[in-house]
Order: sequence, then structure tokens, then C-alpha cells
Amino acid sequence: MKSIYSEMNEQTKEKIQSNFLQLLQKKHFMNITVRDLTTQAKINRGTFYLHYVDKYDLLAQMEDSLLDGLELHLQRIKPQDMLLVAQKGEIPTLSIEVFRYIQENAHLFEVFLGANNLSGFQKRLKQFFMNHFVQKMEQNREFFNHVTIPQDYFASFAISAFLGLIEQWLENNLTETPEEMANMYIQIIFFIKKI
Repeated sequence: MKSIYSEMNEQTKEKIQSNFLQLLQKKHFMNITVRDLTTQAKINRGTFYLHYVDKYDLLAQMEDSLLDGLELHLQRIKPQDMLLVAQKGEIPTLSIEVFRYIQENAHLFEVFLGANNLSGFQKRLKQFFMNHFVQKMEQNREFFNHVTIPQDYFASFAISAFLGLIEQWLENNLTETPEEMANMYIQIIFFIKKI
């Protein structure tokens, strides 16, 4: 059971993060000051510094939290199982969950990938997927043993395709459901395999 103090701390952090996102939608990250943030959140500077070293630490913690949640969903995916299910005409549940997580956190992805945040989240997200994909390749060598191109090029192509799909979905205001996006991704993979 959480103490009142820890609940208040969480509420304060949520308030800071929410106001930071609002500012990041309007202003470039480099132009946002701690003063802007504390004024908008109606807190004093001391309260901000109890939770974060500076605005870079705030951004890093928020990005870390977003990627940690994504990692939980991706860790459970096994490529061979996913494609076996898809070959039966079904949409793999775990891949739907990845898109559902993105949908639930769409606002964060949109702001962090937006023009006002040039801190490198897009590059960080790509590296995150790259590390994860390479790890999956190494854990599932039998599944990937037919790949004859160098691992880094293969992974880079696959990740760019996946990121492009996510960015387009966000740009389309999440018109499609997570199920439709997972199905689309699987169809793209099968199409590429046929070429």
C-alpha cells in the first residue's frame, strides 16, 4: 500500500510531466526553461528539483518510462510463433498488444517524435528497436538462418519499415485499430517474403 507521501510525489510528477508535454507541443525543447515549466504547473522550483535534475533529466525519465513499457510488450514476441499464427490467417495477439500500447501512449509518441523535440527521440527509438530486433535474431537463429544479407542491414530495413508504419499511423490520427495495424504489418512482411 502506498503512503500518502508517495502518492503526492506521483501526483506532482504527473503534473510536471503533463505541463511539460503541453509546453513541448507549443515550444521547441531548447526554448523551454524550468521557470516556464514551474509557472505553468503552478509549483515552485524547489518542487521541480526534488524530482528532476533539469529539463534534460525530465525528458530522459519520460522517454525511459515510455520505452520500458514498450519493452515489456516486445519481450514476449517470438518471430516464428508470430508468423505461424499469421499463416493460419489469424492476427498474432502479442503484435496487437504492441500497437495497442502505442495507441494508448500516442500523445507521448507524437510529442516526442514531433518537430519541437529535437533531443533525439526518433534516433533513440530506432536504436531501441534495432537492439530488440538484433536480440530476437540471435535468440531465434533457426528462424533467421535463411537471411543471407548482413544482420545490421536486414535489421535496419525491418526497423525503418516498422517505424514508418508507426509514424504514418500517428500522422493519420490512429484511424486504424491496433488489430488492423498488426494485420497490415504482417501483410507487409508476407509481401516482402514473396519478392
